[in-house]
Amino acid sequence: MVVGLAEPLTVDPPVLPEGVHLRQVTERADLDRIAAMRAQVSNQERSRLAEGLTAELAADPTSLTILVAEAGDDVVSAGWVRYVKGTEFASLWGGSTLRHWRRRGIYRALVAARARLAVARGYRYLQVDASDDSRPILERLGFVPLMVTVPYVFSPTGAPA
Repeated sequence: MVVGLAEPLTVDPPVLPEGVHLRQVTERADLDRIAAMRAQVSNQERSRLAEGLTAELAADPTSLTILVAEAGDDVVSAGWVRYVKGTEFASLWGGSTLRHWRRRGIYRALVAARARLAVARGYRYLQVDASDDSRPILERLGFVPLMVTVPYVFSPTGAPA
């Protein structure tokens, strides 16, 4: 888990590679495209991701903003920011980039774009439960590690997983 100031990330955002653009999305078809890209990155089925984001947007469309980085018709990276009401913290999620699009500044551009969105809403800090791939990038951007988290799936005895 890393935390950083949002405002410094809004200054001099990285330039995207030619032909890549960022776009905010809310439609299920785009969320399915994000899930498909994440499945490619992780080699795991991710359809529940689209279902979860769809439900979250339906429940409170102001609680998060979802961005995609597209090259032509392809989603090459995506990330979202959740706004933690009543706090100074916004939380960054997603942040996956297809392997052959890495090391081109796309992830950093998504971090900066989400930082701008958070600052515009009055959030001072960004928090990320960072992967081993993302943590070094975020630390170079000024994020500081606070703790280690361990993900798990709770399956009560006798209940299907």
